[in-house]
Amino acid sequence: MASMTTDTPSSPASSSPAPINKFLAFCIDTPDAARAARFYAALTGGEASEFPEYRYAAVEALGTSLNFQTVADYRRPEWPGQEHPQQFHLDFGVPALEPAIAHAQALGATVAAEQPDGATWRVMIDPDGHPFCLCPPHQ
Repeated sequence: MASMTTDTPSSPASSSPAPINKFLAFCIDTPDAARAARFYAALTGGEASEFPEYRYAAVEALGTSLNFQTVADYRRPEWPGQEHPQQFHLDFGVPALEPAIAHAQALGATVAAEQPDGATWRVMIDPDGHPFCLCPPHQ
């Protein structure tokens, strides 16, 4: 079995631009791309675009793009369990925690049953089971 390495390959010493030079979006699997995009657009004050013919939707918010693709046989992630691991989570900065929690809950999110000990942020669960964190400024 070949050994795996975590070393990052060195880049050639030149002034030419990197072959990959722009992050376009983060794409999230979901059972309903349009619904997920509408949720995150409402959560962040962003704008959702839906492309049902491609089973795809996008949100432009907070200076970036979140893309959603409808997948067959979607399996809801569990947090903090690992039977169906989360694989990612999103962190959102908020000016005040309690109003942000209330806003997310009004849109269909829930507060995760388990929270990290001593955390000043809150782990939330979106309507499709994806965890995300609401992070107030450090005190």
